Amino acid sequence: MSFQRARSEDQIQDRIQEIVNAASIIYDSVGYEGLSFSTISEYTKFTRPNIYKYFKTKEEILLLIMIKDFKSWISRLSKSFKINKLYSIYKIGEIWTDTLIEHERLIELYAILFTTIEKNVSVEALAEFEKECMVINSTILDLVSQLFPNASNDSLMNFMYSVFTLAFGLYPMCKLSDLQLEAINLAGSNYIAPDFKKTYMASLYQLMYCLEHSIEIKKD
Repeated sequence: MSFQRARSEDQIQDRIQEIVNAASIIYDSVGYEGLSFSTISEYTKFTRPNIYKYFKTKEEILLLIMIKDFKSWISRLSKSFKINKLYSIYKIGEIWTDTLIEHERLIELYAILFTTIEKNVSVEALAEFEKECMVINSTILDLVSQLFPNASNDSLMNFMYSVFTLAFGLYPMCKLSDLQLEAINLAGSNYIAPDFKKTYMASLYQLMYCLEHSIEIKKD
């Protein structure tokens, strides 16, 4: 069957979703380096020129994958908390961490978002991504404010910046490649990659403790 051009908006969105779904599977199998329009073409009925009609680069596809994963994590996180039930700081941190780890691809992609992905997309694609992130961040902020009702707006915003900076900065340190491990061994270093969950939860607990007890850095 020959490839039929999408004419309606629904058809266009179906094509986009098909490409995104294929890219998700390929990424999970071969990673960022292995994902390309060529591999997507091999996995779907789309030729490379057809894919270019919807995306300029593979990074633009990854932006949509990230939004999908981000929404999935927020949904999972929100449903993990029951209304009118009190949770300890440790339990909140454990739920937060476990649900985030369930969406490991999101952490992995965010770790290269600012250094790689955003540098290889169109301004229009990036603007749409930022719009989606604004809505997502607002949802997260609402959830955190419910869990810590006494926290100030400044503290909540600082928490948001810190908790994600920590996750996406820590992740690459915990997931070393074979080459990195071999180099460490050849160098005679005793460096051991930290355990992501243990390290993240320890720092997350400290951040949440400050929210719970209204501990803030005094401004000059």
